[in-house]
Amino acid sequence: MALLMQTGVMVPIQAQAAPCDSHAVTTFISSVIGGYQLSEPERFPHLLETGNIGLYQVDGTTRTILNWPNNNPAWIKPSGYNGEKVMKAMIALWKNRAGEGIFEGGASPALTPHLPASHYKTFADSQSGAEFNWFSAGWHPQLVMLNLSYTDKALPFPGSYHNPSSEFTNQDVQDTTVALKDMYQTTGAKLVLPYISNGSRAHVSDSSETDRNGNPGLGDHTQSDYATDPYYENSRHIAIEAGGFGIDTPANIFSTNAYYGPHHSEMFRALIASELRWANKHHLTTVVFMTIFDTKNGRHGNGPDFHFMDGVQTEVNYLKKVHALPTYWVVGQYSNGPANTNMPQTETQAESITQVAAWVANHAPNSPPPHPELTCSKN
Repeated sequence: MALLMQTGVMVPIQAQAAPCDSHAVTTFISSVIGGYQLSEPERFPHLLETGNIGLYQVDGTTRTILNWPNNNPAWIKPSGYNGEKVMKAMIALWKNRAGEGIFEGGASPALTPHLPASHYKTFADSQSGAEFNWFSAGWHPQLVMLNLSYTDKALPFPGSYHNPSSEFTNQDVQDTTVALKDMYQTTGAKLVLPYISNGSRAHVSDSSETDRNGNPGLGDHTQSDYATDPYYENSRHIAIEAGGFGIDTPANIFSTNAYYGPHHSEMFRALIASELRWANKHHLTTVVFMTIFDTKNGRHGNGPDFHFMDGVQTEVNYLKKVHALPTYWVVGQYSNGPANTNMPQTETQAESITQVAAWVANHAPNSPPPHPELTCSKN
């Protein structure tokens, strides 16, 4: 039995003589709106035939599949819909694929009971406890992503909630250690990774210049390198302690200049690349989640994304060119409407996440998984 040092605890990783049929699965698919469609294999037979696809399930999906959000106009409820039946069908379809997939959960009294509730904001998805219905029904993913939303009194976001991108405080470091330990216990996972970089508040420059809200890191003078920038000291500490991290990069935020503008967009791309190269140098597990982003109407994630395939292909090819490949790719959407936003639909439907995921499964290279047994498929 191999051991991983995680958050100060030796965590067992089951050794296997032949841990994978061929290679570890490195592509995953996720959908909040229309998530039930990922229980219907006739929608994406060729994607399944690649053998390089697994399920990525956010806690929001575990909730919405079981309890249909009738108050959301983006959802069109199929006739005779039965959430528990869909859950069981989805588990049966994905159970032997990719180590049962990846689960993403947020800080909550249910998942992180020893983390003081005053230190974070709990969202409805995380506190619903729906994921435990999935666990008891037989779904046991070995890899879990930890989505945190801390509240701090430290600059640059005094008293505000934020997803810890680069702005980890010393308190956040301590809280993440507690949260990681809790997630091991509550999910039974073998590896738990936090998201540490996810978008608009990323520090992209060593400059002291600030943006219009007074947040640092949008100066023009110096390109930030994740490996050396003191701003990321706590982020690097957490990554080493956890054994890796996730990065949330909506594909057309990463691949276009629509969000940051031309100069800072390229600085952001270079920053993410430096983050991945640093992780690979330290043999860490990394997960890049490529989600939709509406560049046409400027609705910032509420879609639909009419250029999702282009954005994903551009992002993958950019990271390939600069030698900054992650361990795992995730293709999906987590929009809660109001539009129908790039649902799974079918793999022949343009811009559907199943079509885009098929391209990734077939064409996107990756860095070798440090622990391939976590995402193996079974015969």
